[in-house]
Amino acid sequence: MLTLLVYASLLLHVLTFIAIRTLQSKVTYQESQHQEEKRAYEAMLGTILEELREENERLLNGKQSPKVPETPTVKEKNSQPDAIAETGEDKELESEYSPPQPAEAEDDLSMSNLGRVLQLADLGLSAAAIAKQLGMGKTEVELILLMKKNGEKNRNS
Repeated sequence: MLTLLVYASLLLHVLTFIAIRTLQSKVTYQESQHQEEKRAYEAMLGTILEELREENERLLNGKQSPKVPETPTVKEKNSQPDAIAETGEDKELESEYSPPQPAEAEDDLSMSNLGRVLQLADLGLSAAAIAKQLGMGKTEVELILLMKKNGEKNRNS
């Protein structure tokens, strides 16, 4: 009876040792994957920071980036000069004003850059094509796609 208990104990110890070794190898593998992903993120963020520095230097030197679209400014009614208000021309301006009509592509206007990048990626466009179409940096688009890929990988595992 004692020998049976010794063999059972030995067998349990061996199985425990194998389980611990397997778990240790899985943890080591996960840590190496994490380090690789961390390096990829750091490289991507480094390139984004470098692009931002270059763009800031261009702006400081007086050169405007071609990616930045100019938006027209809208003046409020109260910001009109007093001379126009006194002559009655403000009533004419009010009658000419018509509120903007909602566009058919309202979803495109309200969708964030993240959503637009993911939508275009689902259509099969490359990161460079998406960046060009949306006026974003290529590395920024690549970072968004990398985060999406890693998020899907984490959900699957």
